Amino acid sequence: MADKKMVAMPPRDAIVATIEPALKVGTACGTAGFLFGGAAGIVKGTTPFIFASVSGVQTFALGAAFWATRSGIVQAWTPGDQQLPSADLIKASTIAGGVTGGAVALLTRGRANFLPGALMFSIFGFAGQMASNNLYKRREAAEHDAKPGFWRRMSDKPWSPVTVMSNEDYAKMLNEKLLRVDAEISIMDDRIAALKKAQEAQASEASSPKE
Repeated sequence: MADKKMVAMPPRDAIVATIEPALKVGTACGTAGFLFGGAAGIVKGTTPFIFASVSGVQTFALGAAFWATRSGIVQAWTPGDQQLPSADLIKASTIAGGVTGGAVALLTRGRANFLPGALMFSIFGFAGQMASNNLYKRREAAEHDAKPGFWRRMSDKPWSPVTVMSNEDYAKMLNEKLLRVDAEISIMDDRIAALKKAQEAQASEASSPKE
C-alpha cells in the first residue's frame, strides 16, 4: 500500500479564535447594513424589507470575510507570542480589504466590479487601520501622561496628613492591626488567668483551718 501523507491541520482553538470574532463582526455589519438598507429602500420607494435583506446579507459577508481574512494574515505573520507591528497591521487590513471587497463585488455584481471593489475596500481597510493605530497611540500616551488625582497630589505634600494607599497596602495594614489585637487579647487572657489563680490561692488559704 502506498504511504499516505499526513496533512497538518490547524488547531481547533485557532480556528474558533478566527471564526467566532469574524461572525460577531459580520453580525454587527449585517445589522447596520439591514437598517441602512431598509431606510434607503423607504427613501427610494422600493420594497424596504427586500432592499434591507439584500443589504444586510452583503454587509454581513463583507464584515465576516474581512475579519476572517485579516485574522488569518495576522496569525500567519505574528512571530510566536509577540505583537505585530503597526505597519504590518496596516498591510494586513489593506490586503484583507482588497481580497474581501473584490470577492464580494465579483459574486454579487459581476466581473466588471471586481477591481473597483478591491480598490475601494483596500482603501477602507488602510484608512480604518490607520485610524485604529492612531487611537491606540493616543490612548497609550494619555495613560502614560495621566496626571495624579487630587488625593494623590495631597498625599505627596510633606505637610499633608493624608496618605493614599493601594489595596495591598491597606490589606497589609489591616493584618498588622489584627495581629496587634490578637496579641493584646492573648496578654489579657494571661492576666485574667493569673488573677483567677491568685484568687483561688487566697480562697484556699482562707478556707484552710488554722493550727
